[in-house]
Amino acid sequence: MAQRFQLNPKPLTDPPADPLRRASLIPRSAEQKLADNLGERRPLAPRTHEDKPFGDQSDGLQHPHVAADHNKVMGHETDKMVPKIAHNPHSSEDLVDANSRHSLVPKSLGNNSLGGRFGPGKKQAFHRNGRPMFSLSDDRVMADRVLKTHSPDMIFFDVKSLLSVVDDIFKSHVPSIDSSAPKPSLVFKDYADHTSFETFADIIDQISCEIDCKCLHGGEPHGVMTSGLHLDNRNTTTFSVLSLVSKYRWDAKLVLVLAALAVKYGVFLLLAETFATNQLTKSLALIKQLPSIFSRQNALHQRLDKTRILMQDMVDLTTTIIRIYELPPNHITAAFTDHVPTAVYWIVRCVLICVSHISGVSGFKQDQIMSFMEISEIHENSERLRKINAYLLEQLKKSHLTIEDGIIDEEYQELIQTFTTIIHIDVVPPLIRLLRPIDFLYHGAGVSKRRVGINVLTQKHVLLLISDLENIEKELYILESLYTDAWQQSFEILWVPVQDFWTEADDAKFESLHSNMRWYVLGEPRRLRKAAVRFVKEWWGFKNRPILVALDPKGQVMSTNAFPMVWIWQSFAYPFTTPRERDLWGEQEWNLEFLIDGTDPHSLNQLIEGKYICLYGGEDLQWIKNFTSLWRNVAKAANIQLEMVYVGKRNPKNGIQPIINTIRDENLSHTLPDLFQIWFFWTRIESMWESKQRMLKAHRTKGREGFKEGLKEGEKDLVLQEIVAMLGYGGEGDGWGLVSKASDLMVRAKGNLFSTGLAEYNQWEVNIPTNGFLKALNDHLLMRLPPHHCTRFMLPETAGIIPNEVECTECRRTMEKYYLYQCCLE
Repeated sequence: MAQRFQLNPKPLTDPPADPLRRASLIPRSAEQKLADNLGERRPLAPRTHEDKPFGDQSDGLQHPHVAADHNKVMGHETDKMVPKIAHNPHSSEDLVDANSRHSLVPKSLGNNSLGGRFGPGKKQAFHRNGRPMFSLSDDRVMADRVLKTHSPDMIFFDVKSLLSVVDDIFKSHVPSIDSSAPKPSLVFKDYADHTSFETFADIIDQISCEIDCKCLHGGEPHGVMTSGLHLDNRNTTTFSVLSLVSKYRWDAKLVLVLAALAVKYGVFLLLAETFATNQLTKSLALIKQLPSIFSRQNALHQRLDKTRILMQDMVDLTTTIIRIYELPPNHITAAFTDHVPTAVYWIVRCVLICVSHISGVSGFKQDQIMSFMEISEIHENSERLRKINAYLLEQLKKSHLTIEDGIIDEEYQELIQTFTTIIHIDVVPPLIRLLRPIDFLYHGAGVSKRRVGINVLTQKHVLLLISDLENIEKELYILESLYTDAWQQSFEILWVPVQDFWTEADDAKFESLHSNMRWYVLGEPRRLRKAAVRFVKEWWGFKNRPILVALDPKGQVMSTNAFPMVWIWQSFAYPFTTPRERDLWGEQEWNLEFLIDGTDPHSLNQLIEGKYICLYGGEDLQWIKNFTSLWRNVAKAANIQLEMVYVGKRNPKNGIQPIINTIRDENLSHTLPDLFQIWFFWTRIESMWESKQRMLKAHRTKGREGFKEGLKEGEKDLVLQEIVAMLGYGGEGDGWGLVSKASDLMVRAKGNLFSTGLAEYNQWEVNIPTNGFLKALNDHLLMRLPPHHCTRFMLPETAGIIPNEVECTECRRTMEKYYLYQCCLE
């Protein structure tokens, strides 16, 4: 039967003990004393009674110079004892024996052989703050031995539910015997949905008994770390406990061992909680020697608070290991399996530490405050568990990202097949696949808005308006003006907001934007899958600017971005297919009426009345004043009716608003109504560019008869050349001008050249009767064209359509290509 031994009390005259020095807890009697030489190791206690460590010995102190017949301690010769040399505790025989065994547990503590404790090849223990620690090589040896205890079968149970119960026990309130102390409000947790753990009650009891018998009654009272014995005994008990749970998975092992600790801890808390009010509890506490510690609340709370820190670290690491084994088997890689056995070992070992601290409470009489060694022990083990947990969490995060990427890629490929190869009979099935798990839409504006199912779109043409929440206001304004009853009879619009990340501010903005929309809006767009976001970005070309994807009633994609067609031809572009786009361009002529259609009704009315219209732009206010003055003089001299319209520049900012105000205040000319109309004017021209490039791309892809060999692709397309020229003008701030009349010739030039031509009116006015006003002006400008020029323009990078070569509109040479990244905030 295991016995408890008390330390011999030190005389009052002894000097105070060094808190960093280990106290030997080897049991001794009054007739038997071990050496108190402070600079030397003391011999270890044997593990078995057969060794008979304490025979009839004299009371003399043991010194290395004493004769051999006086050095027979514990029934062994001195050559089998631990040498009393501080920096070389192992003999060569012990090292050879340790290397051959590769074990962390000594063959026999009776031999006092410590070599196996520190792993093979170690000549001295690794110390941290005076405490022996395992080295990395020791951990590998230890992990190999842990693996030998692991032979799992197909036993499975709800480890997460059991761990949640254990965690609740660990987090329970530490009671106070002071009846006046405030008590937390009682919150009872319902475990009705938890699996019954009746099957595992026996194994939990066995673990508890194993810990009690081998850890608590093995000669180390009070849970204080001893020199050698405590370390080896915990190591032995750790593997003994692991052997009991050998048939369970790694996560199940830990949960069962923690459950055994939780039972012991919970019983202690129950005794402490009812000690002052229940006679039965008082009786039990008396037998377990608890009244003294209950009377010392500060010491009790200090001990339990420190222990609970280690408990929480064990629960955290166990939770991580449970999450690891929830991964698909092919993702449980060596990054986990090489470290889980080590983690399991240290968690079980920390359970023994916690048990020793909880059970050690009953044995404390006077010295109830935790020693420095005990606090340091908990701190070091907590730090070790946290480091292991941090590493495993990092690996777990990488695995989850890999798994998520794989799922996203599979769903992405599925969406590609859905919209390219699979034949549908209705538009609803592909929409459901794209938008899942979202299954409802909003429809109607204001108080009439309601939730409807996606199936309301069955057998309809659908325009998917895809955008973020930041760059949509202008497009919404145009669509609102175009969304008439005639549009609604032809097709339906569905707004799909797309963002990589959603915040509460985004939710509020979404609610604000869709509240007054008359068309359909996707419900809860923050739930849109990452695969769908990736699909609309990579396959349909959505970036920052909104796109309008056209689907026919059978779900076939008619256009990945119908916005260019909508901006150019409005509802005439229906059904937004490539053949329809090609037919519209075949019918379209390049003239001023087409250029300003939908942007400035005033100018259109002036065209109808037969007036000349001069569009001009730029940011040089002095040039604008001079240019408008020259035109007034020329118009008066040529006796023509002229209307001038300022159209600003591409990407208008607040910087041109003062120019607009000056033009209006000084009545220099007419202007487009506001910055929005200026934006729309240039957006239509950019849409013309994109539409033309899309036609050229489709022309090449389908292998139709291309351009003549040796000619550039845009050389035959005079409309495209004019579009390029306008885009070049729109990106400059020096000024430019374009004049025409109805469907007549369009004359354009840069600002200085145009001003020079107008100033030289007397040189070309003689040609007006013969050639007409526009032809005479154009011929004179061509003669004045300087031999050296610098033409540049920025193309809108939309839908990934950027040509390899672009010709200069002035000299027809191939222009150099540059990349421009611009961020301009005014």
